[in-house]
Amino acid sequence: MIFIIKEMFNGFHYLFPKGKFRIVLIALAAIAATISVSELLVMKFFATLVLNEDEFSREFLGWAIAGFLLFFVLTRVSQYFQKSYLIKAFARSFRAAKKNQTAKEENKEWAMAFELSKVMSFATQLLAIIAFFFFLSPLLALVNLIILITVLQFLGRVFKKQMLMQKELALKNRKKRVKPEKRYSIRVKAGESGALMASGGTLILLGLLLYLSVDGQISPANALVIFLGARLQNAVISNTSRSLMRYANSSSRIDSDNDIE
Repeated sequence: MIFIIKEMFNGFHYLFPKGKFRIVLIALAAIAATISVSELLVMKFFATLVLNEDEFSREFLGWAIAGFLLFFVLTRVSQYFQKSYLIKAFARSFRAAKKNQTAKEENKEWAMAFELSKVMSFATQLLAIIAFFFFLSPLLALVNLIILITVLQFLGRVFKKQMLMQKELALKNRKKRVKPEKRYSIRVKAGESGALMASGGTLILLGLLLYLSVDGQISPANALVIFLGARLQNAVISNTSRSLMRYANSSSRIDSDNDIE
């Protein structure tokens, strides 16, 4: 886990110049995470309405449903503009850096930047999900935190190994062409191993959630929201694993080119 943080920190400083460019990219990553996690708050509100609809008037339910639909549209529109502006932010940052690069090196840096921004956004989402779980059920949130640390430790070891393997493959490819299926196979298997580990952790979490729900320690509305949050968390870690392996591929190729030169 520490290796992941260190590598992302180094990549962030390598890709983007100091000043407003870094602040803008951090803000965009935070916005992306906020859009995603805020849906959990709306889902809790929606679940409460559905499970307790007899307690509310039809007029209130109508306004609540309209608000839910409006928020859904706003999040999708905001997500569209956030991702569109991210490309402009990358372009401005790279122009400000004024690096003399080949087209190949430039393409690899763009690939690194995209994966790095995704990992930053995923990290922010995980922090928000952890806080959200603590608000709903401290016991389940504590178990979830232990599971997360275990999964991220495993993912850190896989990522470190993948960085070394991808650099070795890139160096070999300069002397003798490495078959594409070998390069893709190594990267995809590493990414999916992290996703598989995340799924195992989610299974444990859902088992505990089911027990607490049946035992009456968690309300039906909160249980439903936590279930959706656990699914979101699983998707976040799985996507993080895949992004890290793609980042390792792009980063190692740039390093190998510089080593040879």
